[in-house]
Amino acid sequence: MRFSILHLIFAGILTAVFVVFIFVKWQDKNAQIKILNDKILAMQSEINHAEEVGTKALAYVRISRGLDVIANKTLSHRQKNILTKKLLTISNDYKIDPVLILAVIRCESRGNPNARGAFLSGEESGALGLMQIKYESALEVARSVGIKINSPEDLFVPEKNLMIGTAYLLRLIAKYKNLQHALIAYNVGGGTMDEKLKSGSALPQRYYNKVMQDYRFLTERIFNDKR
Repeated sequence: MRFSILHLIFAGILTAVFVVFIFVKWQDKNAQIKILNDKILAMQSEINHAEEVGTKALAYVRISRGLDVIANKTLSHRQKNILTKKLLTISNDYKIDPVLILAVIRCESRGNPNARGAFLSGEESGALGLMQIKYESALEVARSVGIKINSPEDLFVPEKNLMIGTAYLLRLIAKYKNLQHALIAYNVGGGTMDEKLKSGSALPQRYYNKVMQDYRFLTERIFNDKR
């Protein structure tokens, strides 16, 4: 009888030791798995960061190439770098295709930061700079986005013109919820566009078609030009 009790006690001790051993091993294995998972997560984070950096770098190169196509030699190297950074930031922050902005610039001024708009009669229209913004419109838009404008000459500063022009276009896109209408309004003015929509008049298509033509041209050159 004593032997049986001692045997049971011994067996119980062995079982307990075995359970403790398994538990310790399990804990150790879990710790190893956690370390491995942490390493995998860290590697994934590094990969995601590298992909993000690579995507931004590629976008930067494409925007810069687009400005080269548009402006040729009308922008200095410094101006082009500033515009590329600004346009990259704008496209990321507001989810707008930078090639569309480049197409508007090409259509409006051919990339000339000192461009002055003129009517067919030859009289100046008052539209200034890269995106051909009128001073009165620029003042109102500039206040809403926190850009300081003191005189019409400020619209010949390429980055200011770009930011104000893009802000104005984004406002029109938000208002009309239609890219075609927004682009036409950018050309003829919001008041004229509202009157045409209200009356059901035919909308002028020439400007919209020209911007889309420039958009396709730039897309082809930016994405397929191997130089």
